[in-house]
Amino acid sequence: MIPTFITEAHLRKALRRIRREGVPAGRNSRGYCLAQDGRHFPPKYTISLAHHLASGGYLRGFSGGRETNRFLEKRGFPVIECGCRGNAAARALPPRSASSPKPRRSASSSRPVTGTRARRHSERCPQCKVRVREFLETLFGECRPNRRFRWPARLPDYQDTPLDSTLRRIAAALEAHRGFSVSDFVRTPLLAPSDFWVPDPGFLVEFDESQHFTYPRKLALAVYPERQPLGFSRLRWRTLCERYDTRDNDPPFRDEQRAWYDALRDLVPSLHGLRPTVRLHASDLAWCSLDPNSQQDQRRFAAAAGLPMNPSTGAARTRTSLTTSVLRAALVFPETYCGTTAGVPPTGAGAQEPSVPTVADFAGEPVDFVLFPEAYIHASDTPRRKSLAELAAALDAPLLVGAVDRAPDPPRRAAQVLLRFDPDGSQSRLYLKHSTAEVVAFERDDWAADLMLPTFELNGVTAGATICHDHYLGLLPRFLASRGARIWVNPSYDNVIAIKWSSVLRLRAVENRFYALCTLHDDLSRNRTHPFAFAPDGTEVLARRAGESRMLPLSECPRAGRVLLVSLDLKALEQPLDWAQVPPAAKPKKLRTRPARKPVRVGWAGGHAVVRGRSGWQSIRSECRVETEHGPLLVGVVRDDRVLDASACFRILDRARETDSVPAIWNHWDLLPTDSARLATLMMGRAIECCAPVVLSDRNGIHELVELAGNYKIPARRVIEAPGEAIMDLTYARGLKSSFGMVTRCLPRHMRERALGRYRELA
Repeated sequence: MIPTFITEAHLRKALRRIRREGVPAGRNSRGYCLAQDGRHFPPKYTISLAHHLASGGYLRGFSGGRETNRFLEKRGFPVIECGCRGNAAARALPPRSASSPKPRRSASSSRPVTGTRARRHSERCPQCKVRVREFLETLFGECRPNRRFRWPARLPDYQDTPLDSTLRRIAAALEAHRGFSVSDFVRTPLLAPSDFWVPDPGFLVEFDESQHFTYPRKLALAVYPERQPLGFSRLRWRTLCERYDTRDNDPPFRDEQRAWYDALRDLVPSLHGLRPTVRLHASDLAWCSLDPNSQQDQRRFAAAAGLPMNPSTGAARTRTSLTTSVLRAALVFPETYCGTTAGVPPTGAGAQEPSVPTVADFAGEPVDFVLFPEAYIHASDTPRRKSLAELAAALDAPLLVGAVDRAPDPPRRAAQVLLRFDPDGSQSRLYLKHSTAEVVAFERDDWAADLMLPTFELNGVTAGATICHDHYLGLLPRFLASRGARIWVNPSYDNVIAIKWSSVLRLRAVENRFYALCTLHDDLSRNRTHPFAFAPDGTEVLARRAGESRMLPLSECPRAGRVLLVSLDLKALEQPLDWAQVPPAAKPKKLRTRPARKPVRVGWAGGHAVVRGRSGWQSIRSECRVETEHGPLLVGVVRDDRVLDASACFRILDRARETDSVPAIWNHWDLLPTDSARLATLMMGRAIECCAPVVLSDRNGIHELVELAGNYKIPARRVIEAPGEAIMDLTYARGLKSSFGMVTRCLPRHMRERALGRYRELA
């Protein structure tokens, strides 16, 4: 039965959500569609989503057809017979008249048979490119598809140009891959037309389907100049190449050929004074489901394309125009006396009653959004929700507030959620926590990454969220970054061990190239704490109290009960990673205070990594299982900056799990890009996340060994001995099972393997 508390307002909000985000796989309609404003929507999913917006849970166990249709029609939403399966991009058809024939049904199915067969949406949807053109025309005034420029396609034509050396390196990398010569696979004198050309301000737009994400494309991207301006994330495109690893051997050199042409489209515009080429990933969105006339969809499109909206005019800007853009965030840092239990926030009386800030606490400072800690209020606390809504209206800025939400039915377990309060009075639930809570997202029957890990807009900038211990699960923020998140918020509950939180949050900021923000409560009965914020290069963000001018690193702002202001310079998001800017590891190297309980010696000999096992030294090239005195050890090599890809490291954990071994990650470079102490800063976060030692080396030998020093996941940098050897302790090398254990702690045993499988799907 459909609850009557679902109102027309909830249904309209659900339709707006579907316009923005599309329809998840498997939730399409069958024989009927809700027709609204010239578009079609699946009736049953619309009601389920409206129930979620009204109560926090997705409605299940009700029937489609007559029950659903009557419910919607009573509330003023017309339902028609239609076979388009509720695709939100479909144009509405007029309701069937009494004289119109009913849809035919096949003898073996109860589904209507229509004149046009419904198709599942794919990256090759022809309407998606049509919709991209419409958005570019709406945002920039003019867009020309299939625009040809008379740009040479052959390598010799770029001799004596600024691109000569770069293109020769790309050609050499492609030729070395499988032996095909550039002169063999470049068959035309001129580059083929580009997908779209935007004359004002002057840039190309390419729509990349999966066949563009190949190993040769990754090779080409790897040799681009480090400071080459690009209209897309090079790190993300390389990650997509690893994820898809598409192969097209018709003709045999097709992958190299496509990688060469893509490189020319990225680099040649700079010779002609044009802005960097913008690239869209075809599978990022159901582009055809967006409405070019909707400002919300315009912002969604612009965020996915890396074209942030101008807040004052609503127009889009290219990436290169971000040089003066700043997002102003306020972090609420309250006091508490109610600590967590095994990482789970308290839920009893008095646990969520810190005072709601007033406008005076912001001292007239303009802000773009306000972040509150985890479990700041109870979701059912109407008076405090009203106060927060009034604050959002007074500040004219959205509030992101952690809340405890209890299930309506016994045993009334508590879930940790993130609520959003907008200045217009609307309220929504953005996120359900995935770890260390009585109810976690992974156990939900309707768990799907697009639903449980949504992105949202903060003054035109795409953002994503997790909560507290979720930050240990690196595939969650990685998924958000792949959906265009440039700000990541991770509100936490109370006092944390600074070296753990700062190591992981800093790693997240660097590997995903976004800003990472975390505020929390300060439990005055424990060691003092502070909020955290890191820039995409790993540097700590400066903050100041509202109404004051003195700027301090957040780690030096331990006074609770304050509103702290930080400015996020968005131009930093567009800069390539400068390894020299990553701060050196704060925790110094130190000798062991006691002998290693499960020691294994590692070293460097003959230009190769070596590990000493039962049978002596064994060489490690890419992966090796070594039998040691303390059991089997699986050492996997992650080369160069791939250590910044969580999925590459997790593959080693998976292999260790499959072979019943403990894992170790060996990060090898040809030559370190900066001093090892800066890389150790990031490796400390990786060791915590993976519960595995991390060794850092280059052709000159081993430079760092980072591992966990105890059950509480405190990282330690071990001393490298004179011959370039070190002792690795396997005591706390527990791998994926341990790193994921905090998520499964509150889950019934029969759900734990499914939860782990859902998490690994994100890789």
